[in-house]
Amino acid sequence: MHKKLFFCCSSSSGCREMILRELGESLASAGGFITEQAVGEEGSLLGLDLFPTAAAAVDGFIGARFLDMTVVPPKTDNEVFRVEAVRLLQEAPYYPFAVLDSIGGFELVIPQFREALAAFLSSSVPCIGILRPLEEAELMRGFLGLGERCTAFAARLRSALEADDETMLLDVPGELEAGHIAALHQWVETFTH
Repeated sequence: MHKKLFFCCSSSSGCREMILRELGESLASAGGFITEQAVGEEGSLLGLDLFPTAAAAVDGFIGARFLDMTVVPPKTDNEVFRVEAVRLLQEAPYYPFAVLDSIGGFELVIPQFREALAAFLSSSVPCIGILRPLEEAELMRGFLGLGERCTAFAARLRSALEADDETMLLDVPGELEAGHIAALHQWVETFTH
């Protein structure tokens, strides 16, 4: 079984929910990070927040807002990935396994994050996560007014994951299929118990 399992899926595929549901209570002992949508009382999207994986299910824990959708154009806070996400990646080897939900977006243009991610991915820590498809990186690039480096870094990350013998990258073009779910079950059974 590969130590690192990444699902390459869109935010509407249900991958994230399936991974979190499958990991269940073991999330409390995981390193890495999870991104959550911040939603207003009327259901409007306020932004995206970054949480330590182990704290994601803790009521009242306040995540770090890295994308503010309440302003036009939306505003990114690169410090969240320059400092907080780097710290979480550096601490991840001290946990039995890590979750990276999700990578492959604008955070890749931040050199400190890329360095910490590369160091973590070269470690022997079991990891499960979501890699955003290149099409989503391209959409985000346009949405946030980023340069071509964003999609170039996303393409390099995908190539590096595909070339790594310890990593399984599963493309999910639509909804999760039986093979995806079986790989998820097997990874959870192998690395979280």
